Amino acid sequence: MSRGFLCVLLLLCTGCGPRPPVARFAASRVIEVLPEAVAFEVEFELSNTNDEPIELLEYTYTVHVGGQAVYSGRAGGGRTLPRWSAVRTAIPVVIRRDQLPGGGVVEWSLTGSLTYASPGALAETLLDSRIWRPAILIAASDRTPVPDLGN
Repeated sequence: MSRGFLCVLLLLCTGCGPRPPVARFAASRVIEVLPEAVAFEVEFELSNTNDEPIELLEYTYTVHVGGQAVYSGRAGGGRTLPRWSAVRTAIPVVIRRDQLPGGGVVEWSLTGSLTYASPGALAETLLDSRIWRPAILIAASDRTPVPDLGN
């Protein structure tokens, strides 16, 4: 009985609640080059098409190079999307040099999720009790030039 009630409650919450944010890959850029690793950031444009702001909670993601997972990370959402707006946000990626192909360019892909808090008392209660944790999928891929250290 209680499991059925929770399913109905979740269906009602998702059916009449706010729309999830929309994430679109925007850019990637190298931010630090070391002998051991290369750090870059992946930038997303996030849109909120609701009448209420949406709090971004956490990114969880994995980066692949050549079909192999080379980095898994978590990054705090760290902001609230204002109503009817679009903002840019970036997440960090670090890849060890021994996992980079030669040639000065790394072709990578990223997949993961971004959890967020929907507005409203019921959504907050479900989030706090860990019954419902809304998330959207994020994805990106690019060919990023990697500067040589001159070795």
